Amino acid sequence: MSLRASEVYAQIIDKARWGHAHGRSIEHIVSEDIQTARLFSYGFRAQTIGVFHATRVLLRMELKRNIAFHAGECLEIACLCLEQLETKAVDPVLPDHRALISTLYFYDRWTNQVDDLLSKAQTYGKNSQLQTIHNLFLSNIQQVSSGNGLYIACDLELPEQGAFMVPDLDISIAPLVYGDHHSWNAAFLSGSRPGVAIHRHHLGAEIHLGYSPVKGHAILGDSFTPVNEGYAMPIPPMTDHGFLNTSGEDHVLPFVFGSLRAGGWGIFFDVGPRPGEKVERKEQPLGSPAMNQSVFLERAIARIRARAVLTREVLVPAQRAGSEEIGGLELALSCGGPTSFEILSDHYKIISVQCGEASIRIGNAEAKVRQHDYFGIPGNMRCHLVPCGTDPFVFLDAVILPISKFEREAFSGMNR
Repeated sequence: MSLRASEVYAQIIDKARWGHAHGRSIEHIVSEDIQTARLFSYGFRAQTIGVFHATRVLLRMELKRNIAFHAGECLEIACLCLEQLETKAVDPVLPDHRALISTLYFYDRWTNQVDDLLSKAQTYGKNSQLQTIHNLFLSNIQQVSSGNGLYIACDLELPEQGAFMVPDLDISIAPLVYGDHHSWNAAFLSGSRPGVAIHRHHLGAEIHLGYSPVKGHAILGDSFTPVNEGYAMPIPPMTDHGFLNTSGEDHVLPFVFGSLRAGGWGIFFDVGPRPGEKVERKEQPLGSPAMNQSVFLERAIARIRARAVLTREVLVPAQRAGSEEIGGLELALSCGGPTSFEILSDHYKIISVQCGEASIRIGNAEAKVRQHDYFGIPGNMRCHLVPCGTDPFVFLDAVILPISKFEREAFSGMNR
């Protein structure tokens, strides 16, 4: 088994390799190549704390076992390549030739090196666990390399060997879409554990999302509210928050995280646990100032779906989930209406499909999306959407925006 590539991917990578073989020449690169390279690069970025990190952790565990010396050498180098792939995510995906000649080129080069090294390691002796790690690595990476550039994630199909265990919180996070400074993720909460422990982020804002069936307490600052239906809770930096799962069942908690000061995956390194804190929290209504004017998400979806016309409604203004220092997360809900339309933004947008189906096109890449799907639209790239079927096409979009001190003061009354 080896890395498979689509014709589109093979052609664009051939251009990158030709450029490197000829003194990093860019004369042969056209605007369509740059758009395609940007899409593939963001697809690889979505694997940062997923397959890249998870594979490296498992290989480190294999290195502790009694394996052949030369196999160990291969695994050490593979771990270095995976670490480079993780680190690559902090580099911007630029809207010029560097998206191809640098960003995508090195994603391709290092993932292929990992593939080759894992194959070589297995020539020094049979190792069923290593074979499984290798196969899952290939399976996950081929979700990117075998496509046309449009990476579509689905929260019903979270990949095996593609999650991150958050230190000190003991919850598993699966990344869905990673933009420039924000990400959409899914946290897996076991029914046998209490939920998400109280914590805060120093340089990051967050929006917790709930979907039915859900039963628990959403916690924010010195307040909490019981939730048994869908909600969206904006969380500014340096604000205690968590979720108490009282259902007794496993639960997936989607969330958006962002910071203009850090990569959109900073939650994993910007977590301040609050163990042993003694706070007497008061029950408050979900939409109250104490709960930062959180919203009933499923009610909003039903309301906008009933309109069945092209419309967009901001559910969480950027000022509620952010600060002047790190920017703010804006969450909006849209209905696509019966005819085609376009989305264009200066900033990277993450789209979460809530109901209906649509055909989408970004650059030269096309795909069909439906409920539970997620995809990203890079800044200044047009996304053309054509709703399909009889159900209205309804979706959430998340973006991180700069905000001013004046705007933030309007929401400064919440107790953190």
